[in-house]
Amino acid sequence: MTNENTINSNNNYFSISIEELSNPQSFTLQQLFHALETNTSSGILGDPIDLYRRRKSFGSNNNFSSSSFVKKKSFRELILEAFKESTFILLFCCVALSLVIGIKRNGLQEALFDCVIIFLPIFFVLNFSVTFRFFKERWISRRRLSRKKKVIRVFRHQQILQIPSSEVVVGDIVLLECGDHVPADGILIQGISYKFDDGSTSHHDLVLPREQLHHVLFNRTKLVEGSCRILVTSVGENKERIKLMKCVTSFQNNNNECNYSNIQKSIDEMSSFLDKLSLSLSLIILVVEVFRCFLWNKSWCCDNDRDPKGMKNMMEDIINEATKYMRRKRGENYVTNKVNGFVAMVCILVFSLKDRLSLGMLIVLLYASKDMKKNDQIIVHNLPSCANGALVTTLCLSKTSHFVVNHSTLADLWIGFEKINDLSVFSDEARDSDSTKEVRNTLLEGIFMNIIGHVDEDALLIWAEKLFGGNIEQFHGSCSILNCENYYPKKGLCGVLLKRNKEEIGEFLHVHWKGEPKLVLSMCSNYYDINNGTMQTLDEEKRELFNQKIASVVVCNEVHCYGFGYKQVVRSSLEEEEKENSTIIAKDGLSFLGIVVLKNPFSSELRRTIKVCRKSGIEVKLMVDDDLNTSRLMAINSGILRIEEDLQGSIIEAIEFRKSPKETQINMCHKIKVMSNCSPADKLLLVNCLKIRGGHVAATGSSIRDLPSLKEADVGIFFGKNCVDLVKEDADITIVESNFGKILDILILARYVCINLEKFIQLQLILNISAFTSNFILLIFNPISDQDQQLTPFQLLWVNLLIEVLGALYLSIITSIIRPRESNLVDQITLNFYGTGAPIVTNNMLRNIVVHSMLQVTLLLMLTMKGKSFLRVNEGLLSTMIFNIYVLCQVFLLIISAIEMITKTRISKGRKWLLFIVSCVIIGIIIVLQVILFQIMSKIDHWKKLEFKQWSICIGIAAISLPIHFAAKIIFSPCKDS
Repeated sequence: MTNENTINSNNNYFSISIEELSNPQSFTLQQLFHALETNTSSGILGDPIDLYRRRKSFGSNNNFSSSSFVKKKSFRELILEAFKESTFILLFCCVALSLVIGIKRNGLQEALFDCVIIFLPIFFVLNFSVTFRFFKERWISRRRLSRKKKVIRVFRHQQILQIPSSEVVVGDIVLLECGDHVPADGILIQGISYKFDDGSTSHHDLVLPREQLHHVLFNRTKLVEGSCRILVTSVGENKERIKLMKCVTSFQNNNNECNYSNIQKSIDEMSSFLDKLSLSLSLIILVVEVFRCFLWNKSWCCDNDRDPKGMKNMMEDIINEATKYMRRKRGENYVTNKVNGFVAMVCILVFSLKDRLSLGMLIVLLYASKDMKKNDQIIVHNLPSCANGALVTTLCLSKTSHFVVNHSTLADLWIGFEKINDLSVFSDEARDSDSTKEVRNTLLEGIFMNIIGHVDEDALLIWAEKLFGGNIEQFHGSCSILNCENYYPKKGLCGVLLKRNKEEIGEFLHVHWKGEPKLVLSMCSNYYDINNGTMQTLDEEKRELFNQKIASVVVCNEVHCYGFGYKQVVRSSLEEEEKENSTIIAKDGLSFLGIVVLKNPFSSELRRTIKVCRKSGIEVKLMVDDDLNTSRLMAINSGILRIEEDLQGSIIEAIEFRKSPKETQINMCHKIKVMSNCSPADKLLLVNCLKIRGGHVAATGSSIRDLPSLKEADVGIFFGKNCVDLVKEDADITIVESNFGKILDILILARYVCINLEKFIQLQLILNISAFTSNFILLIFNPISDQDQQLTPFQLLWVNLLIEVLGALYLSIITSIIRPRESNLVDQITLNFYGTGAPIVTNNMLRNIVVHSMLQVTLLLMLTMKGKSFLRVNEGLLSTMIFNIYVLCQVFLLIISAIEMITKTRISKGRKWLLFIVSCVIIGIIIVLQVILFQIMSKIDHWKKLEFKQWSICIGIAAISLPIHFAAKIIFSPCKDS
């Protein structure tokens, strides 16, 4: 747009449409002021009619957030949804059958009491997340409403007014002071020493002069310094962030994505399967019991004479009620007790595995997040992202401060023996002598005209164009190439013979050679001395000094160097040669112009991080708003692209990707390594296509405009301290120090967290499967035995709490100690892609679960059946010892898990001692808690205290887990995770 008449009217009130305002930089400020009927001296009219026109044309400024686009469910709907779960239906059937049996045997009142004690607490525990989610959504809504009420200052009808941010309209002149947030998208029109926290690399931390103020500000950007005025161009649903967030929500709805990670999905699938299996088995048992009670043997339903309730039985009831799992002891019908106890035990199993992350998994993730915050200055906003980093297959990088190319440091220039320290002086034509101007222009001619298409030439061309103002098209238009020769391709030595079009025909021709400095130097007989502005003879002594200088530059910097030689040839001297061969380019008698030493503009840390990521199997993609040549330069220097690789389809313009059909986008997205001229919508589209293709995507950013793509990615990593409020909503992880190498720390820790989760899930499955199986076998094959349950619901709850708290803490501490701090070890860590096709229970985990579950079930059954005669103890002491052996078996499983983790990592002797101390402390705490429990329960229940001899027997029996585990590992060593 070049004038006001080019703005077309698409509504009844204003001469500019919403679509045109979505790109306000296409217009001048005067055009925008005229089209929106406002100005800096008086603002908008601001009367009711004017406000109505603006809201009718451009919408109102209602504040939206990412959660606004998801339909909220009432508490009643959430409860009804929970009732429809198959797990709850099975649990309800179990409780109903238990109620039928209880009514037949014990009467209606007591049966109802039993069922209420079992059912209600479990139901509320299982559906706790329903209540939590409901109140969380309400809290977010209240926060959003509070933003609407925030007062800002606007300039209307030559008056400064204070209004709520929700009443801002398009065309308003908003006055911002330090600490204020931008209430809507707009154009900065005036500012004094201002600074925003939007994280944009283009203007962040800059104070621009008045004539350059014309950049876009986005909603909720915070002014951290100074003051400014903005012209509002988009409000409400037309704000860029809101439109992008709608796309994110649309993508998630179309792909049926949940709000939690692949790891959580896999854990939920496993938990749901185990829930249904355990509840189905318990349902079968209860059906059999109903038939026994009503059809086969009615004598089972007769009540026995009850023993008087003693103090111990009363305390036992209180304990069981307090833990929500009721189990009566002696004095009642044994079959009834076993059925009720079995249902309660199944509820414990469901509780320990149900509803996303258990307590132990939460501890593992919390410890990992605290460890990252303390040691790495990394803040985790979404706990599962601590583990999700291990699943990343693609890393999408936006243009952060790490990728900013400083053209003045992109290369060093040597003219003669002198290094030009201030390139701005050398490029200033007004201050240079005639000879220096001639050398500079000749050098630029050699750079722009002598091109063979080598990858490193991109950096050379960009450096010359940005720093010296050269224009490659202008040079090619002013010269004609007569011949070019790629004399030594491996060394980049190439020559060109050209004619300047402005010179008279038949006067001069010009020869340029470019390549490795030593080769070019061998063709030269003189050089330009910049100190006195004259050409000097290049004798052997000076030639040797040049070679030494070149060698020192290359060795010290490990960079690529180009030498430039030039010769002006009188055309008449070539007439005889032209008759024979008109393509000859002079290879001697050249003047050595200088050396350009190309340097890598990016830090070694960034290059090492990308190298390790690629070596680890993670694809790295660059999404930037720079042009194609600059993007290619950034990708090659950072290591995202390699010169030896096939670059066909690797570098693409965003517009080409954007205009392709959806199917084509999905097919081509994995080939793309660099996408230039990207808008936030293009980044979002690329991330979405990668996810649809089946990849697990991590995205990085440091600007407010990058947040939608971070929200869409599986792991969103934000650099810096900007946009704090928005980052908490949309990003998963914040790297406070803006250190690019911290990405490796996230990946390393995430993979160790996944190993921790594997170990913890394995422990949890073993202890619950063994308890369930042993009690199931006893109840099926010996239903009327006088032998009590092996493991009561209270005992199972106790063991689950020990493992979930102390076991998870133990594994987390070990991870923190053995985790390598050297980033080059990240490629040595194997990982399983949870939620991407591979099962969460791997082959090795399955082997361990089967072996240890069978071992523990065998031990429990043998001790139950033959323990009295074998150990020569009474029934009360045997029951306590069985429980203690069961707990110690889990302790030895913890020790085995720690040994396996330690043996896979090289650690120092000091860390080994630290691991030994930690192990002793955690195991000691578990044993002390066991002793305290026995002391308390011996006073209020039928438990017995264990002496040193009994403790030794328990430890000895539980220690069988160690040789059995390593024997199974040797026997089944071919088991490999698929």
